[in-house]
Amino acid sequence: MGLFAIWQKEWRQFFLSPIAYVILVVFIALAGLFYFDLFTFYVQNQSMAQMYQQGGAPDMNVNDMIVTPLFQNLSVLLLLIVPLVTMRLYADERKSGTEELLLTSPIRERTIIAGKYLAALSFYVVALLLTLQFPALLVKFGSPDIGKVATGYLGLFLMGAAFMAFGLFTSALARTQTQAAMWAFFALLLLWILGWLAESLPGTAGAVLKYVAILPHFDNFADGVIAVKDLVYFASFVAVFLFLATRVVESARWR
Repeated sequence: MGLFAIWQKEWRQFFLSPIAYVILVVFIALAGLFYFDLFTFYVQNQSMAQMYQQGGAPDMNVNDMIVTPLFQNLSVLLLLIVPLVTMRLYADERKSGTEELLLTSPIRERTIIAGKYLAALSFYVVALLLTLQFPALLVKFGSPDIGKVATGYLGLFLMGAAFMAFGLFTSALARTQTQAAMWAFFALLLLWILGWLAESLPGTAGAVLKYVAILPHFDNFADGVIAVKDLVYFASFVAVFLFLATRVVESARWR
């Protein structure tokens, strides 16, 4: 009952705020812009290939030219969108003075964190569902690999779930919403950059960085590959930061 009550409160709070609508509109608009740009590039290349290649036009693969790059571009948007979604989750309790009321209630800390996390994750799923229109359009104009599309969405969901857990952790730590958003953005950006550094480092150091960085784990999903190590990475990431967020709230209860 406590979990559902927390989820319901947070879910309602999302849609009482104009920020939620702005986030959804910006996310869908940018996703549409990426899709239009990739689709235009694909059509131009296909036309040129048909014009200049006789009897053996190169295979213009819609999966490699549109599907995979679209998922990679959407994953970049998560760096900007998720901190804005999660910044108010706990920091707003401090700002509005409801933290003490929440902490003196019989609801356990892990239930508070789980309810807030599931509400943010639900909001994110809505945003992802709104982007399904783009691969659906591809079915009309090409032959996208449905399995690859599904795998890419699974990767986006897992990456968003990991980012949401981290954002909730920074929201529990921070004194203000702005502070929570900034901490989440720069820390997640650092994890992103580690993926690039891993490509340039040989040996064990490169392998360690590649495992710690979040991008290589997502790239496998964008390429249509589901690997157990990537599932374990994202599940561990979520579990660790939800655990830490719970500990932060527990420490606030005893202060």
